[in-house]
Amino acid sequence: SLSRSAMASVVASFGGPVAVRASSVSSSSNDPKPALVRIPRSSRRAMLAAPVSIVIATRAPDSADASAPGEWGYADFSNGPLRWGDILDADGKASYPACGCAACQQSPIDLVRTASRGNVRVGSLAERLVAPDKPVTLAVSQKHGTPNYVATDRANGAAVVAPDGARYDFDSLHFHTPAENTVDGVANAMEMHMVHISPAGDVAVLGVLFRHADADSPANAEVTKLLAKIAAEGGREKVRVNLGSLYDSSAGFWEWTGSLTTPPCSGNVRWLLQKGTSGVSAARCEAFREHVGGYPGNARPTQPLNARTVLSFDPTGS
Repeated sequence: SLSRSAMASVVASFGGPVAVRASSVSSSSNDPKPALVRIPRSSRRAMLAAPVSIVIATRAPDSADASAPGEWGYADFSNGPLRWGDILDADGKASYPACGCAACQQSPIDLVRTASRGNVRVGSLAERLVAPDKPVTLAVSQKHGTPNYVATDRANGAAVVAPDGARYDFDSLHFHTPAENTVDGVANAMEMHMVHISPAGDVAVLGVLFRHADADSPANAEVTKLLAKIAAEGGREKVRVNLGSLYDSSAGFWEWTGSLTTPPCSGNVRWLLQKGTSGVSAARCEAFREHVGGYPGNARPTQPLNARTVLSFDPTGS
C-alpha cells in the first residue's frame, strides 16, 4: 500500500492542495532566531563548487539506472527519498549519509499554524529581502532531469538579509511539484525555491507556495515565463525576470534552520517560507510534472522537526 506522503503526491499531481499527515511542528518560541548547526567551511565550499547540483530537487530521467552507484531519484523505491541515506557509492560507502540522519535538522517540514497562535512576531518579507531594481537574467539548464535557473551575474542586487546583518546573495531558483513544505499537513500544487549564498558559503532559501490559478489568484506572470523554458538545456537559453515579482514582500513568513531537500541533504540552511500562496497555471504545473517524469513528481516527504524552533512572522503580529 502507498504511504500517506506518497498518496499526497498522487492527489496533488491532479491539482490543488491535499491533506496528509506529517511530522508535527511547533512554531512557537521566544528564541530570537533559529539555532544554526555549523559544518566545516571547507566542506561547504567543496559542495558549493557545483552549485547546480546542490540546489535542485529532481527526479532522475526514466533512462537512469537506479542501481548505478550514487544514483538517486523519486519513483523507484530502491533509490527514492526514503532510501537516499542508504545509497552507496562505487566504494561501498554511504553517498548521502545526512539524508538518512533521523536526528538531524532536515527539510522539508510541516508548518502547523495553530502552534504559533499568541506567539507571532511582527515582521514581513520586506524586512529580510532585497529586490534588484531591474530584471535579472537567468540561464536555464537541466540537472538530474529538472530545470534550474541560474543567475548569469551574481552581483544582481537580490539578497536575503539575516537579523544579524549577514547577507546571502541570490544565486538560482528551481521548482518542485507537489510542494515540499506543507502547511497544516496540506501540500500545495507547486513550490519555488530561491537559493541565496553568503560570502562564507552558507545557504538561505526563500520558499514560495503555489496553488492552481483562479479568479481570486491569477497566475504569476514572471513564474509563467520561467515555466515556459522548462525544456531548455545547457544554459544556452536565457530568461529575464523581475525577481521581486516572484514573491509577496508584504507577506508574513516562517523561518527555521534546515537542509537541502535533495542529496547530499546538507544542513545549516536558513529557510524562509512565505505565508499564503500565489497562483500558477494548472497547465504549466502539469507540463512541469510531466517534464520531471510524471508521478510522483520531485518532492521529498516532510522530515521530523527534532526540537527545532520555527519562528512565525506577520505584518500585524497576529
